[in-house]
Amino acid sequence: MKRILGALVALVALVATVEAHDGGGNDGGDRGRGHDRDEVRFLGGADVKAPLVRCADVTFSAPLAGCGDDPLKRGRIEVNRNGDVAASLVGAAPDVTYDLILGSTNASAQLPIAVLATDAFGNATVRWAAVFDQGQAGIVALTLSRNGSTQFVAGFRGEAKLEASLVPCAAINTPATLPGCGADTLKNGKAEIEEGDLKVELNAEANQTYGVVFRGLGGGDDVALGTLSTDKKGKGSLKVRDFVDESVGGAGNVVLQRDGLDQFITGFQSLRKRPAQVARFQVGLLRCADVNTLAPLAGCGFDQLNKGEVIIDDKGDVNVNLMGAVARSTYEIFFVGFDAIVEVPVGTLTTNPAGNGHAIVRDFFPVGARGVGQVIIKRDGIDQYVTGFSVAR
Repeated sequence: MKRILGALVALVALVATVEAHDGGGNDGGDRGRGHDRDEVRFLGGADVKAPLVRCADVTFSAPLAGCGDDPLKRGRIEVNRNGDVAASLVGAAPDVTYDLILGSTNASAQLPIAVLATDAFGNATVRWAAVFDQGQAGIVALTLSRNGSTQFVAGFRGEAKLEASLVPCAAINTPATLPGCGADTLKNGKAEIEEGDLKVELNAEANQTYGVVFRGLGGGDDVALGTLSTDKKGKGSLKVRDFVDESVGGAGNVVLQRDGLDQFITGFQSLRKRPAQVARFQVGLLRCADVNTLAPLAGCGFDQLNKGEVIIDDKGDVNVNLMGAVARSTYEIFFVGFDAIVEVPVGTLTTNPAGNGHAIVRDFFPVGARGVGQVIIKRDGIDQYVTGFSVAR
């Protein structure tokens, strides 16, 4: 489909390049040659934006092994420099789940990332925040698998364009480091493959010449694509027309080599420091005497209760709220281990004339504590309320 009106395309190429992107500096798009402030910016992180293609349809640079036969109308996957991952599928297998996996070269190492579930039409759209932590970097080796077979891979085909930043080979560390890496410094860079054409832009060390190759996910020999030389400012570019037929599906990485070593490779690099994952304990309170699943509890009292709640937060504080309990009464709070053997006293709570009460015990659990169990509220030594759930419909 490309270059149907070749003369016209050549005439407006510069205008199209300028208008196709907003110049924001973070989307990895074209930046209008000749304007330094509009060129692609490598902010210490890197992005990947790629279509998902059927594993069985990949033939460049070599077919992939272990492919499934799930259908797919279209799909897309993105990893941005904040460590977020987004994926979408249209027309895949309905009502199934796919495992999103990040691989290394030739799948020598794999890292499961997330699970993607399709609806009755085989469609799915999902975004996972802060999947990758600060400094984590990987190549373009993202796959969706099901039933032990690789179904879809991040790649390119026709107008479905692959866009990826260049990352120093030595910076790749997820799911594994890469062998044979050089130590050239990189300011920024990117590679794009669309309709069989390749475009590489680089801002690195001055007056250097790099061999540009394509390294397929299916293994085999690298495919030489040309050479790229940087000027005295360290800037250089390479454009290769029709290095592969636009109807061909491909998957792999663009690699820049110098002195027999891989210097830069297409991939992503996260800038965001992932916040600590907090398991928060927040659960309702039930009357001990009302518990009926899996079996009733023994030794319960019969105090009334409208509702109650217990929260153990990431500071180690224990919060207890009662509403509609016995008025003007003092309740004792206990934490009970999973084995129901040890009871640890937490504090006390006194209700007002309406039977409502609140207690907060600061820093009850120390930093680093990991616990499992339940909270029991007693009065006069008898279990009155326990943490649990109630099904209302």
